[in-house]
Amino acid sequence: MKNNSVLMCILVSVVLLSSLISTASEADEFVVGVENIEYFPIYARRDGAYAGYARALLDTFAIKESHTFTYKVLPIKRLLKSFLDGNVDLKFPDSPYWKKDLKAGKSVEYSEPVLEYIDGVLVAPSALGRGKGNLKDLGVLRGFTPWDYLDDIAAKSVILKEVNSLNSLVKMAKAGRIDGVYFNVIVAKYFLENTMFDKNGLVFDSELPHTRGHYYMSTIKHPKLIASFNKFMAENKNLVESIKAKYEVKLY
Repeated sequence: MKNNSVLMCILVSVVLLSSLISTASEADEFVVGVENIEYFPIYARRDGAYAGYARALLDTFAIKESHTFTYKVLPIKRLLKSFLDGNVDLKFPDSPYWKKDLKAGKSVEYSEPVLEYIDGVLVAPSALGRGKGNLKDLGVLRGFTPWDYLDDIAAKSVILKEVNSLNSLVKMAKAGRIDGVYFNVIVAKYFLENTMFDKNGLVFDSELPHTRGHYYMSTIKHPKLIASFNKFMAENKNLVESIKAKYEVKLY
């Protein structure tokens, strides 16, 4: 009888240990929700896989912390819904300033800044410095919000033209169908330098209203993971800067 009791205790211990190991293993696997847009060198889909600076940075963090990240690529609006519904563990990019109304009531935890960016207007060199009065038709990627021009759009002094790709925006600007392209300056510069378009065909007009901000990583379900990521960023500044340099995503 005593032997049976000992055996039972051993079996219970084994089951509990297996359960703990299984739980720990599952806790190290996370789904990262990312945007299904061409935003290289920051992020994009390449040969069916998520790629760019964001992937390199997050993979480096995951490897150092013995995590496994799976990237779920979704359209912008569906990504936010999936995040708020708890179908992904992390979201990148994100910002405390984006879609506040939809996030109301959710405990969203944000990382420290992951990357600085400028969203602004690129115009033909001949239109550089002419001011906002010359900007009648503004092109933007569908799903993006040109924060600096919302009042002008509401007043109908600026007409918003939404399309699905940067390629289409550049073609429209080159054809004179829009007066400017509102986009991420780093991404636009890379695109112009690595496509058939004239790399100097559109230039960033810093005198026009623009937004300078940061991208963050966010979570609802795993605040401790965000804390761990913040620690990684703080303790590996040189490594992070080297990844930025490799993908040419630093602002100067």
